[in-house]
Amino acid sequence: MARWLGLSQAQLSRIENGPAVVHLDRLAHWAHLLQVPAALLWFALPSDHGNGTSTGMHGMSKSSLGSTRSTCEINVNAASAGTRIRQKLASRDEHLHFVQSLRQADRRVGGGHLYATVTAYLAGRIAEPAPCGTTAPERSAIAAAASLNEMAGWMAHDSGAAGPARRHLGEALTLAEGSDDHQLIAQVHAGLSHVASHGGDAHEALLHARNGLERLRQAPSHGRLQARLLAMQARAFAIAGQPVEATQTLSEAEASLHRPSVATSEWLSPFDVTSFAIEAARCLLRVGDLSESQRRLQAALAVSPADRVRSRALAQLMLVTVLLGRGQVEEACAATHVVLDEVVSLGSGVIIDQLRHASLLFGSHAKACTEVPPLLDRLHETIRERSWLGTVGALQAGAVGDGQLG
Repeated sequence: MARWLGLSQAQLSRIENGPAVVHLDRLAHWAHLLQVPAALLWFALPSDHGNGTSTGMHGMSKSSLGSTRSTCEINVNAASAGTRIRQKLASRDEHLHFVQSLRQADRRVGGGHLYATVTAYLAGRIAEPAPCGTTAPERSAIAAAASLNEMAGWMAHDSGAAGPARRHLGEALTLAEGSDDHQLIAQVHAGLSHVASHGGDAHEALLHARNGLERLRQAPSHGRLQARLLAMQARAFAIAGQPVEATQTLSEAEASLHRPSVATSEWLSPFDVTSFAIEAARCLLRVGDLSESQRRLQAALAVSPADRVRSRALAQLMLVTVLLGRGQVEEACAATHVVLDEVVSLGSGVIIDQLRHASLLFGSHAKACTEVPPLLDRLHETIRERSWLGTVGALQAGAVGDGQLG
């Protein structure tokens, strides 16, 4: 990678671990070298990049670079209402492409590597929207800002930063309320419920799940979003020590997963069989049903695409917990080695926490099983390496201040 970009290894390391790069000349040059499609970028490439006949950054004039920067600015002083509407629609498409590309990247590398990117985008590309949109373009702009804040919340959560995650998701909910997109509002409630459950706050998790379901009743039917919210509700019941309510609600969620959707907001994130299996396993582990949890996780892993690196790693590590709970130590060792092979480039505080949990569980089996001590050595080394990559290490060490968190 360093050779492609014309940098030393030390320079590349500083870029990876330092603040987000926002200099457009450097970003455009690297995007061209790596052949990143223009539709996936948050800035506009110069015209010679767009038609595939690049002259390179050193051959660009100052006026060309200035033009590149100016195309990235939203012209808030447009003379006519028609121009303003066209700009808002263009921004909406740009934001939607950015969110979609982030979701694809998040599956492979985790939020730890992407959090700085999304917060830099929010700071540089999102104008302060009106609190409540009166026209379709205005509501779309508010929904875009809400979705990007929601994405930042998930990235912060995956980086192990609970405070910033709650702040971003709270801002997303406030914005979504002004967009009149009830499905988006319901989805943000699902995210807030997830973060509350992760912190052990059953009451807050249950409140957001119920509020999300209430919002969804005002929107076109959407089976998978309803399943997601019901799964969040079931998890909250399990955390609260209500196993009967948890299992009943989980059954309702599974039934909703297969119901058709009448219409779908363009800002909804996917929630598929693998996603549901992970949430179901979390709930079942809480209520002590190890057998059903194992069945669901293994079935999900059998059909989960290889590019779902973080989801697969999370499912595998949850399966490790189940296997150890059932006394299947050798199988748990094999599953852990698979995870360690797959997370080489993954930056996720959630996965790091799961690896730490696994190392604690394996500790009690170190004397009884000869496979465990070398696995523990590999686990500890991986945790040390992954904890200091990109934003994950910076957030967990407190090296990133609130002003940088957005």
